[in-house]
Parts: sequence; structure tokens; C-alpha cells
Amino acid sequence: MTDQDTESSRVPEQVDDDPERKDHRRRGDWVTRYTDLCARRGIRLEACYVTVLLFSCPVMLAVLHYAPCRVVMPGTFAFLAGVNDYLYAWIGGLFGGTLFAIKWLYQSVAHGWWHVDRRLWRILSPHLSGGLAFVFLCIVRSGFVTILDSESMTKPVSVVAVAFLVGYFSDSALRKMQDVAESFFGRPDSTPGGGPKA
Repeated sequence: MTDQDTESSRVPEQVDDDPERKDHRRRGDWVTRYTDLCARRGIRLEACYVTVLLFSCPVMLAVLHYAPCRVVMPGTFAFLAGVNDYLYAWIGGLFGGTLFAIKWLYQSVAHGWWHVDRRLWRILSPHLSGGLAFVFLCIVRSGFVTILDSESMTKPVSVVAVAFLVGYFSDSALRKMQDVAESFFGRPDSTPGGGPKA
């Protein structure tokens, strides 16, 4: 085989322009960008954290639904009867927030955007989503405002489904809650400099 044949058999070094893979890497470039050991450990740590959350949520939902502890110790956990739906909401929101954090983590690593300064966001955002879903259910159940029909939120599967959406789209949920707050308390006035008006 001649040198010319060898050259022609090589894969051309062109950037993959597939719109689904906008990570600006050449075909066959499989080596990680993250050569620093601390960065690789940080990525693995965060991946393990969100993976544990991912598999914990269905387990918690199953335990809450079947509640084996009530059979073993009847009456001990009777107080859960009144708060089950709110626990469903919290766990459903946590589940949605965790999936969003996983999606953001693998995209940021693949695109080269990962950095340690966002670690707090990656750790806390799933729990923020759980808290938002909990409060969202409180707002719906209270009848304080009409966002959803409260009667449709009596089944656990409905609670989990809506809570998951609130958790996954927590930014949109926060904007909706801001609209609700502003409809009751008014939009806060501010000075041109951005500070509160005296």
C-alpha cells in the first residue's frame, strides 16, 4: 500500500455539523476535554449524586404508595394519611428537577461548559423543584387562585404528574407564582437604579 492509498483511507478531519451534536468536536475525537483529575472527579461525583436521586424518587414513591410500615406497625404512621399527597408532590417535583439536572449535567460536560461554580445549582436545584411542587399543590388545594381544578388533584397519579412538570419546568413555575403574587400584592415599584423605592 502506498502513502497515497494510506492518505485516501483516512477519515477526513471535519467538524461534525449534526445539529444534535453541537459540541464542536471532530469525528473520532473521543478523548475527554477534562484532563484535570479534580475536574474528572467532580464530574463523577455529581453524576453519582444525581443518579442516586434519580433512582431514589421511584423507590420513595413506591414506599409511600404501598406504605408497608402501616402493616408492620398499624397506627404508628396514621398521620401520613393527611399529608400523603403533599409528599407525592414533593417527591414528584424532586424527580422532575433531578431529570432536568441530569440533562443539564451531561450537556454541559459534552459541550465543555462544565465548571465547579455551578455545583451548588446542581446539588440544590432538584430540592428547590421539590419545594416548588409542594407549594404549588398547596396553592391549588387552597383555592387561593384558580390555576388547576383542585378536584383533579385528588388522585396520587395526578399529583405526581403535575408535580413532575412543576419540578422539571421550575423556572416557568416560578414565573407563574410571581404572576400570582403580583396579582395580589402588586408589582414592586423600583427606582431607575434598580433599588427599592423609598
